[in-house]
Amino acid sequence: MLFIIGGILGLFVFLVINFHIKRKLSLHSLIEKGITRKEFIPYYQPIINVNNNKMYGCEVLVRWWFNKKELISPDDFIPYAEKSSLIIDITNVLIEKTLIQLSSLNWQKSSAIISINLVPEQLENKQSMRKVVDLIIKSTILPKQIAFEITERMSFTDLDKAASVIDYLKAQGINVKLDDAGTGYGSFSYIQNLNLQSLKIDKMFVDMIGTHDHKLFVLDSIIAFGKKAGMEMIAEGVETKQQSDYLLQHGVYLQQGFYFSEPLKFEQFSRYFKEDQR
Repeated sequence: MLFIIGGILGLFVFLVINFHIKRKLSLHSLIEKGITRKEFIPYYQPIINVNNNKMYGCEVLVRWWFNKKELISPDDFIPYAEKSSLIIDITNVLIEKTLIQLSSLNWQKSSAIISINLVPEQLENKQSMRKVVDLIIKSTILPKQIAFEITERMSFTDLDKAASVIDYLKAQGINVKLDDAGTGYGSFSYIQNLNLQSLKIDKMFVDMIGTHDHKLFVLDSIIAFGKKAGMEMIAEGVETKQQSDYLLQHGVYLQQGFYFSEPLKFEQFSRYFKEDQR
């Protein structure tokens, strides 16, 4: 009996493992096809300067238009794409489409910034980033209107290489921001070693506004550090007036989140941008 039960359990475990392996292989193949077919598209979430209620810029967020029929949430493919390094090719497709779409709006005539997410691996490869810079230069978008956001949730393997690439980007006029500040691998170390001058405050801390959660003290500490270091600060995930007012009272006037606008597909964002420029 024990032998039979053990065999059944062993078979069950085998089937579960086999299912997950096949699922990963299938997802990998589908993402690769999606990259080839350029199914990954940009959505744009406005970043607002609440001092004058004008748009500071936007963050570019990826969506997967699977088979050009179904919109797949980033939560369903980004984690795997990051682990498998497929995110690099996805980002390249996204940047190319973003430059084409926003150029059609005469973006260069504005002072608005386009923020694009990168993973540490991309900022450790100067050759790869040179290709991206070439794309930007060939477009009508000005390099000074581009900012790359590097998440703190993932670690660098070579800070010296990353610092060299960031210096190269800065020489082209492109800013690099620390995203998800306070959530992962050593904010202060990255800011110091990579000479970053901009940071984004993670939604996790913004959510604590109006509560007695200890993370609210972390938020206040991040803001105090940013002020002392003379850094540009952007708060993301702002969903209520209370949150927006608190941040403004503490000197964080660049804000993004559903309180202002959800991420918009290009047609919607085009109307938003034109209205803002009036």
